[in-house]
Amino acid sequence: MRLVCFNINGIRARLHQLEALIASHQPDLIGLQETKVQDSEFPREAVEAMGYQVHFHGQKGHYGVAMLTREAPEEVRYGFPDDGEDAQRRMIGVRLRAADGEHVWVYNGYFPQGENIEHPTKFPHKRAFYAQLQRLLDEDHSPSERLAVMGDFNISPADIDIGIGEASRKRWLREGKTSFQPIEREWLDGIKAWGLEDSYRRLYPEVDDRFSWFDYRSKGFDREPKRGLRIDHILTTASLSERATDAGIDYDLRAMEKPSDHAPVWTELDL
Repeated sequence: MRLVCFNINGIRARLHQLEALIASHQPDLIGLQETKVQDSEFPREAVEAMGYQVHFHGQKGHYGVAMLTREAPEEVRYGFPDDGEDAQRRMIGVRLRAADGEHVWVYNGYFPQGENIEHPTKFPHKRAFYAQLQRLLDEDHSPSERLAVMGDFNISPADIDIGIGEASRKRWLREGKTSFQPIEREWLDGIKAWGLEDSYRRLYPEVDDRFSWFDYRSKGFDREPKRGLRIDHILTTASLSERATDAGIDYDLRAMEKPSDHAPVWTELDL
């Protein structure tokens, strides 16, 4: 079973990338973030023509997530259980049945970026979103389950996941810019402590030059060495982690014409 996670940065503008992703990876499940389209205008027919069942949770112009699966999911969850009517559309989950008959839960989130630790609304929203996920795991699931959480987490877990140069790293920390502030890493570590593992890092613990986001403005992807951040992840419980055979970050997709600023990340599971 191949899982792919991709911040597509506007699905209607990136159908060519989605088509290329499918041709290259033939995934069983694709989690998309930042679809940027309200549900009534989601390009359902175009995606279904690519061979996938599609479920989406979006809003006009911002945020939005979608889940594409080869097989119809047994259950779909839209948002968090405690979301209000005005909640940003940032989370979707599906329950699938694997080839061996066992259930697999996959949640796909577009986590708030937060902007700056001093921001009066955006940073608290990021903290609250992580708390909502922690609550969902604590109350609805067990670490013994087959479960994955994928998405644009907007956090670089460790310093080897930072590729913007040492001077920029220090400046971001000093100025309070988000992505690798110590308090943010505490939130992510809390999610992992529940029973989740970074599937890429499990297989490639020392790789320090692969990133998933590259700034358009500074042309971070076109520079050598490339300058970016690893902020897109697929986290898995032990029963999935032990079945992970490979994982990666697809630079070929990021090198396409009119790309998202993110590269797809993927994990292969022996299921």
